[in-house]
Amino acid sequence: MSARRVVAALALAAVAAGTAAGCGIPPEDGATLARAEDVPFDLLAEIPETTSSTIASPTGASTSRATIFLVQGERLAPVERDVPAPPSGEGVIEALERGPTRSEAALGLRSALVGDDVMRSIGLSGGIANVDLGKGFTDIVGRDQIMALAQIVSTVTGLPGVGRVSFTLEGVPVGVPRGDGAVTTESVSRDDYALLAPVPLG
Repeated sequence: MSARRVVAALALAAVAAGTAAGCGIPPEDGATLARAEDVPFDLLAEIPETTSSTIASPTGASTSRATIFLVQGERLAPVERDVPAPPSGEGVIEALERGPTRSEAALGLRSALVGDDVMRSIGLSGGIANVDLGKGFTDIVGRDQIMALAQIVSTVTGLPGVGRVSFTLEGVPVGVPRGDGAVTTESVSRDDYALLAPVPLG
């Protein structure tokens, strides 16, 4: 698929109606919801740290707590995960791919990142993360495609020093829709998906 056709497909998907329902739920069931007000989204200048502490897993490997973003209704929802320490792009992306736990799904959380070959790799350079999408990402349609991008951007920019995310599709630069549906070929930040930011509690 050419980059021109991919941009067109993503632009059409961004404005198409419909929502992809359902997601795979892993057998693990130990994550806890993070309070939205504890996770700065788009109003603060500083990029929030992903980790709060480092602990030893039962196998002896060190892990850190990281925040990933799932979907609840029409908004993002922050949840915590244990990832290998120190936190890395690969670690948070793998946690994001696993989706919600059973307890989170019971609370109405889901992931728009469903299917196979959705995210292939991630690289970090100069404060910008590049996420290489797979063909499976083009199967995500309608508003869920924007939600999926918002999940990725919000999760990855939680890594220390990472403020923006650029995207490729199987190694080819590609435009992606922002939260307002406009397609951009530039890197994006949490500000581009502020309309989907978690609603503060209280």
